[in-house]
Amino acid sequence: MIEEFIDIKNPEEIFDYFENIDYGEYVEIYFGRVHVEGKLLHYEDGFLRLVHEKYGIIEVEIEKILDDILEVAHTKKDKRIVLRFY
Repeated sequence: MIEEFIDIKNPEEIFDYFENIDYGEYVEIYFGRVHVEGKLLHYEDGFLRLVHEKYGIIEVEIEKILDDILEVAHTKKDKRIVLRFY
């Protein structure tokens, strides 16, 4: 699988990025000392829902964790894109 790294200078760019992720694609969000991951179920105005196969639906309000985000990884069919915030 191809891996691409993108350095993010302005954390606000993540809102536009999530608008372009297709539902069902795999997303990982690393913030603070924790992370959440799962298939994208829904995204609207900074609020997203992920479906994790073991833990069920995880809801995240991006604006509340924006200052703590370290990385966001997005996996498509044959490519993993890692957005780095550090």
